[in-house]
Amino acid sequence: MLQVVGPSKYQNQELPLIRAVFQDHLQFLALAVTVTILTGLVVYFLAAARVSRTRAVFYGLWASSTVGPAALTSWAGGGVMTYQCTVNPDVISAFTGTQGQLNVLLFVPYGLFATLATMRPFFAAASGILFTAAIETAQATVPFVSRLCDSDDLVTNAVGVLAGMTAGALICRHIRSGEPVTENVTRRAVFAGVPIVVLIGVVWATVIDPTRAVQPTEVPAASAAQARALNDALKKAFPTHHANDALYIDHGDGTAVISAPITGGFAEITWPDREQFTAHFTASYYGEGVHAYKIPGVSRSVKSANDAKDVATKYASDYAPWAISGSKVSVRAIDERENIGWMVEWRRWRGDILMPMRLDIAIEPSGRIIDLIARHIEDPKLPEPRVDEKRAWEIFEGHHKVESGQSERAEPIYLAERRDGQWRIHWRLSVRDGNTLRSAVVDATDGSVHRISHEELPEEGQIP
Repeated sequence: MLQVVGPSKYQNQELPLIRAVFQDHLQFLALAVTVTILTGLVVYFLAAARVSRTRAVFYGLWASSTVGPAALTSWAGGGVMTYQCTVNPDVISAFTGTQGQLNVLLFVPYGLFATLATMRPFFAAASGILFTAAIETAQATVPFVSRLCDSDDLVTNAVGVLAGMTAGALICRHIRSGEPVTENVTRRAVFAGVPIVVLIGVVWATVIDPTRAVQPTEVPAASAAQARALNDALKKAFPTHHANDALYIDHGDGTAVISAPITGGFAEITWPDREQFTAHFTASYYGEGVHAYKIPGVSRSVKSANDAKDVATKYASDYAPWAISGSKVSVRAIDERENIGWMVEWRRWRGDILMPMRLDIAIEPSGRIIDLIARHIEDPKLPEPRVDEKRAWEIFEGHHKVESGQSERAEPIYLAERRDGQWRIHWRLSVRDGNTLRSAVVDATDGSVHRISHEELPEEGQIP
């Protein structure tokens, strides 16, 4: 239903609700509102010729409360038919988030005005629940509507309809505006609704794959040794900071991170190898206070990429001299449109092979650090490469069954990576084949293929 898009760490987290939901697609919102109002007016004038003006108003509002949710919930689908619907057995949790609460409010008008227009509460409730079921089914199966099908949406929408119906029934008991619609009308509506119910049932039985939602589990606290390792790395990078309440986050593949909140951000270290340390501070750009780390004797006003490089290099020469020696440094703006700051990156190559070492330092205009990623790994001993780029592409395209020249290739990455505990040389390749992104890793020594994946991409102008 209404998909509330969470902001990234470099987006303004105080956006108004409408802008957060519609991601600046205000033209669509204006069109949807216009169509909703016009539909209500047309239905009002048609109904006014047969019923009282009061009932005609209710019919018009009922029509608007049908068109509005239908337009908003089919907006900007990714165009990818997943044929899946997530089923969450924890029904109560559907109402705890903003999205669930919005869904309830979105369908209250339907239940209310359907009841006031027909003066048949159970008919209004049944039609509303069928309406929401049709929407969820379309979201899982119709290309131009396709969004995330979720039982939480169906539950919250149905509750919204029932809440509106209840309010409408109470109003009808005290304010009479004519007689209920005749049994002949409701009988014809039932006959029209039965094929829809059957169609939805058949689609769910034969096409849609219900997927049980994975319930979140409690993240365990880090051990004393793990918390100490994180604080040692944190103190080395930022001597004035200390982390409490560290957590152990298991990735399920034998690796984990130790993570903890710090003032204005978070810090984490990979475990058990302790190879990579990451820290993030909220940028001053967002107006939530100054949390970025001031480098003693180094931080100063930064107005260009060269200024950012100079500040970051002075910090790195003291904190991570291992990253500077024999490395290449590059600088890029964090956001090309907003003056958030610059990312300064150090990488090292052995010939054409990218080594695993990395150091990333994000500097904001105040000259303070807002992000740090430090991966201290000595250049590993690698096997002899035997698969060149041309052969790697041939292996990749043969595995994915895509014809050479018929898809859009991304720039290949030739790098050293650890696989199954051993350092290998990989070709990391990907192509865009229509609306599908296909990717894989080809071993540059034996030509084996690993980490195969394909991902459906949104059509141009659409949001996933």
